[in-house]
Amino acid sequence: MDNIVIKQPRLYTPLQVGCGSFLGGPIAMVYFLWQNFKTLDNQNGTQYTFAGGILFNIGLLLLLPYLPDNFPSVVLPFIYSLTALSIAATWQLRRDAIKHSVHYRFQPNWRVVLISVTLLIIWLATAYGLSMWLSYLGIIKH
Repeated sequence: MDNIVIKQPRLYTPLQVGCGSFLGGPIAMVYFLWQNFKTLDNQNGTQYTFAGGILFNIGLLLLLPYLPDNFPSVVLPFIYSLTALSIAATWQLRRDAIKHSVHYRFQPNWRVVLISVTLLIIWLATAYGLSMWLSYLGIIKH
C-alpha cells in the first residue's frame, strides 16, 4: 500500500522574526513577515507587508544620511526588530501555537541566519550605493 505523506508548511516564530530582522536588516524584517503571511495564506497580510515594507525601506534609506554622526547605530534595528516581533506575535502564530499545530512546523534556525546574512549584504550594498549617489549629486557630504 502507498504511504501518504502530508507536507507541513514551516513558519518563523516571532522570536525568529525579531532576531532575523535585527541580524538581517529591514529587508529581512519584511521577508520574514511576508513569508509567514504567505504560508498562513493571509493575502491582506502579504500585500500590506510588501507595500509597507517597500515604503519603510525607502524611507529608512532616505533618512539614514541625515542622522547625526553620534546617533547610536543599534537604535533603529532594535525598534524595527521589536516591531516585527510584535507583528508576528499578534497577527501570526506564536511559538506554542506552531508547536501544538498539526498543520505547521518551525523553520530551522540555520535558515534564519542564512537568509538574514544574505539580506543584510543586499541592504548594505543598497545603502552604500544610495549614499555614494547622493554624495555624487552633492546632496550629502561624506
